[in-house]
Order: sequence, then structure tokens, then C-alpha cells
Amino acid sequence: MSTHLDLILGVASMVLTGIGFSLYAWYARAKDYLIIDIRNMLEDCRALNSWDDRSELKLSPWVGGDERELHRQSWWGLRRIRSDMWRYYQIHAEMHDGVPYGTYQDRLKEKHS
Repeated sequence: MSTHLDLILGVASMVLTGIGFSLYAWYARAKDYLIIDIRNMLEDCRALNSWDDRSELKLSPWVGGDERELHRQSWWGLRRIRSDMWRYYQIHAEMHDGVPYGTYQDRLKEKHS
């Protein structure tokens, strides 16, 4: 699916380049920003003391395979992975703070009520 979209956007880019607009360049840049966000979240996760070898083993389903292959994912796939990684980071951040998972949000609700 990703290769078909890349091909379509590449052809569209060639057509639109004559008028100074490169849709494919925008698409590639958007994917690059998502990959950078995902890798930064991974670094942040690995910096937490709650992150261990077991977390590394569970990482593969969260990033849709090997993290070195993120560039092969579609833009939509990268958006899903970034969202999943944000949830994974929140879980580990709560564990890092010594708060059992799920109670952190309850405490925030109580605080703002």
C-alpha cells in the first residue's frame, strides 16, 4: 500500500513540479517529522528507570516491527505508531513516578474538580 501511494505521489509530483509545487516532497517531509517524533519518544522512554529489557521486547508491536524500518511505514501507519508510542510513554512515565498505572489520570481529575 505504501509503495502504491509513494508511486502515485511521485507521478503527481512530476506533474506539479512544473508549477513549483511538490506534493511528494511534502509527504516525505511529513513522514520524516513523524519518524523523528517517534524516535525522540523512544529515547525518552529509554531514559525512564521503569524501562527495562522486558519493555524492549514489547516494543516491536508498538512500532509495527523493527524500529529501524520506520521509513517503510506509510504516513498513516506512522501517525498510528506515534499515537501508540505516546500511550506507551505515558504508561512508563507513571511507573517511573511510582504511581500505579491508571491512577495518575484519576488524581488529575480529582485535582481539577
